Amino acid sequence: MSKAWPAAIAVAAMIGGGAPLVLAGTASAAGGTAPACVERIVRTYPGGGTVDLTNNCGRTMRVQVVYQNSVGTCYALASGQHKGLSYEGVYVRTAVC
Repeated sequence: MSKAWPAAIAVAAMIGGGAPLVLAGTASAAGGTAPACVERIVRTYPGGGTVDLTNNCGRTMRVQVVYQNSVGTCYALASGQHKGLSYEGVYVRTAVC
């Protein structure tokens, strides 16, 4: 390996703000799957659907919906709070964020 490689990597890290050189896929960018106490009701329609989330965890939970090619907004749901979302595409899972 040439001596230029470490310098090139250091410059790339400074330009990229220390971001990784290889980005993770969209679905893996979200956290782990939300626990079962975050109730999900998913309704699928041609080209999209709706997701109804209810936090039954007894504490505030931060969750986001992962779709086939994107990750939705991160929402803080207080205990007992409900959030309804519409989407285009394919629902994959609900994740913590």
